[in-house]
Amino acid sequence: LVVSGDNLWNIAGQDTIYGNPFMWPLIYKTNSGQIKDADLIFPGQYFYIPKAKGPERAAAIEHAKTRGAWTIGQTEASDLDYLAQ
Repeated sequence: LVVSGDNLWNIAGQDTIYGNPFMWPLIYKTNSGQIKDADLIFPGQYFYIPKAKGPERAAAIEHAKTRGAWTIGQTEASDLDYLAQ
């Protein structure tokens, strides 16, 4: 359950989730039907947390490390490319 002040980076970094904030793209991709902008999530949303597998994990971390700046209100082009993979 997303609460006020949460963001994908902090959620992924929790020890009970992945323990690695760079894995936030896994949450984003799995829940892209309800996350329109990775920079903007809302209290009350529920996200499915997928298991982190080798190639998917590596792709998520690579995307997180090479993504452009956070911009609220517009979907980053690199996020769209990541979702299309």
